[in-house]
Amino acid sequence: MMSLILLTIAVLAIVVGLRSQWHITTRAAAVDPEPVMAPSGPVFLFHGDQLIDTTQDAQQMIAPFNLIPERDAMIHVLDPEFPGLAGYLDTTEQKPCRIGHRQYDTMWIEVDWPLGQLRVAVCGALPTEADGAAPVPFATSQQAGELALLRDVLRHTPQLIWRTDGDAKVTWSNQAHADFWAKHDMTHDEMVAQRSAFEAGATNGTRRIAFPTAGKETNQWFDVLSVQQGGSTLHFATDTSIAVRADQDRQNFVQTLGKTFAELSIGLAIFDKQRRLVTFNPALLDMTRLGFEFLSTRPTIDTVLDRLRETRILPEPKDYASWRDQFTAVEAAAKNGTYREMWNLPDGQAFRVTGRPHPNGAFAFLFEDVTADLSLTRRFRSDIETGQAVLDALSDGIAVFTVAGTLVMYNRAYASLWGMVADPGLEHRAATSEIARWHAYCAPTTDWTDLHHFIHQAGPRETWSDDALLADGRMLRCQATPIAGGMTMVRFSLAPRHLPVLRKLTQTDPAIRALKR
Repeated sequence: MMSLILLTIAVLAIVVGLRSQWHITTRAAAVDPEPVMAPSGPVFLFHGDQLIDTTQDAQQMIAPFNLIPERDAMIHVLDPEFPGLAGYLDTTEQKPCRIGHRQYDTMWIEVDWPLGQLRVAVCGALPTEADGAAPVPFATSQQAGELALLRDVLRHTPQLIWRTDGDAKVTWSNQAHADFWAKHDMTHDEMVAQRSAFEAGATNGTRRIAFPTAGKETNQWFDVLSVQQGGSTLHFATDTSIAVRADQDRQNFVQTLGKTFAELSIGLAIFDKQRRLVTFNPALLDMTRLGFEFLSTRPTIDTVLDRLRETRILPEPKDYASWRDQFTAVEAAAKNGTYREMWNLPDGQAFRVTGRPHPNGAFAFLFEDVTADLSLTRRFRSDIETGQAVLDALSDGIAVFTVAGTLVMYNRAYASLWGMVADPGLEHRAATSEIARWHAYCAPTTDWTDLHHFIHQAGPRETWSDDALLADGRMLRCQATPIAGGMTMVRFSLAPRHLPVLRKLTQTDPAIRALKR
């Protein structure tokens, strides 16, 4: 009985072992139906993402891509030729597999995971077209492709590249260098002289060289870098004409701007984001009397305002304790473009100071001397007030109308005569409404049509006059005189209130009251 049990256990073990062996063989056949061959090309061994071992040809393949991780460099080189490698490595399964070449069946890569490490080996070789020729290794084909790429890059690059030996003879050049010298009509001596200028001072550094262009006023500019390589020198020339002309235009613009600033009558002070003075013009020196020596030291805005206060260019503050706080407020308002103040100085001068923001946190102050303008404004206002006072002193009513029929000025006598509030200059009224008021205060028989036409008449005119009768019986003398600007001055003169001839008319008469209704 015991022998039967042992025999049964042995048979089951054999069956299970055969089944396991069959399962493993089946899975390997699905992935790698052919026996594993010794690699004939590059081999990479990674621990995680770190390359821990590689063959020399594999190292040469990824050497040009040293700016990216080594595993990514391997994928970048192999995946275009062996599609599916990148997708396989993105999976988490660590199963051996074989990935064929995109075109040739004679080449593939073996991927396996010995001891949990990633091993990628290139196997096989590329076929050759010549009969009997040895197959081309993958690394050799990659180097040939890289060489073809480099030659193509050198052929199409716009940069001039050439090599000279110890005797300054050109031993090699790219297509751009050959085309550049071919398009210039020069004698041999001129070409040698120009090439010498390009190669002069051949050191490991960059220098800028001007190349004269025939028939043009401007030169062609190059930045030339020379690199020593043993007994020869490699030269790289980059056309920087556009950059040089842009820099020259910028310098010309700065000079023009500087001349413009120098001729401005407005003082200009520009502070950078560190709050230091970086630009000012001569007008600022004349207006503030700060001195070139002081401003050239690039003082901060606090120092400038302090010095302005010492020289009595700033208005004296009422509260000196808050003076420093005002500095911050002035700076913040200037950066926001909202600072605009009138500085009335103790000596009678007046500055209009405006703050303006500039890029990168800078800000500027503009100082404008408005002393003459304020004096003229004050004088003009004084003349107006004097003229109004003279008009108000007259006993006759005076009203001035524009050619459009707008009342622009009148005196107190005019306001009192027609029952108005004496506030001249507060509002402008039309002649039509004024004539309606006159009609209401006069007898119904008074006709103002001629005066209305006279006010709106353009061109030369003669003085117009007529009499009107007020409702209270007083006689009113009306005189219209043309004045400057096409305007008309109307003058109303009253007769004595109780003339014997008009006494009858001043009495209350029911007929007159009926007509006024």
